[in-house]
Amino acid sequence: MAINDAFRHGRIASASLLAGVLILVGAVLGGCGADGSGEPAAGSTGTGSLVDTIIVSGTGKVTTLPDEATIQVSVENDGATAAEALDANSTDTQEVLDRLRAEGVADEDIETAGIVVYPNRWYDSQSGQEKTTGYRAQNTVTVTFHDLALIGNVFAAVTEAGADSVHGPAWQLSDDNPAIATALTKAVANARMKADALAADQGVQLGEAISISESSASNWYAVYDSRAAGEAESQSTVTPPPINPQNMEVTASVTVTYRMLR
Repeated sequence: MAINDAFRHGRIASASLLAGVLILVGAVLGGCGADGSGEPAAGSTGTGSLVDTIIVSGTGKVTTLPDEATIQVSVENDGATAAEALDANSTDTQEVLDRLRAEGVADEDIETAGIVVYPNRWYDSQSGQEKTTGYRAQNTVTVTFHDLALIGNVFAAVTEAGADSVHGPAWQLSDDNPAIATALTKAVANARMKADALAADQGVQLGEAISISESSASNWYAVYDSRAAGEAESQSTVTPPPINPQNMEVTASVTVTYRMLR
């Protein structure tokens, strides 16, 4: 039922207990006709009785360790021509990719993020002209980790294999991480608490939830945590850097509409 119909056939009750939460009086399909006879009015498509609704929002938060992380690995090469730069870059990048696989990273967790070839330019202040002094090729890949113990070893290994830049890790949660469902459950419970308070304030009973919509369940951010990831064997002679996984705070928001029984 559209909101303007709800205003046309109902009334707005103010909530003195919780300001800013909307109580909407609406017409919901039930069992009484427009003429009060208990039968549908002529032309009606169903039966209905007027019941009030309470619409509330709820939030839930959960703190958990991440179960995924990503790093960015880049290889750069210079050449007299664009072709020479790219050829050398492709060879060196392949060595880095082979090393990633040797360290236990699966092919599906290695994604090409970008390849670029561009001229190296130098400005001659005496002539006032810009000159091309060669070309540079760059290949960047994104590596995703499901086993956080591999991160430090991979940092060391790809550096040893010829990577010119390694950036990360960026901590994240997998799509099926149970913390997300827990945050949503807490958000629904928070909404129910608000609805119970509003119903009590109005002297009515709270009925069933007739609609629930998720506003957000993906607003997480990192909070520093000193617990270190476990160590795995590495084939690198370079000392792996210490890696500290960080707690993630997952925030979920929902909007719930309840029946309000008078």
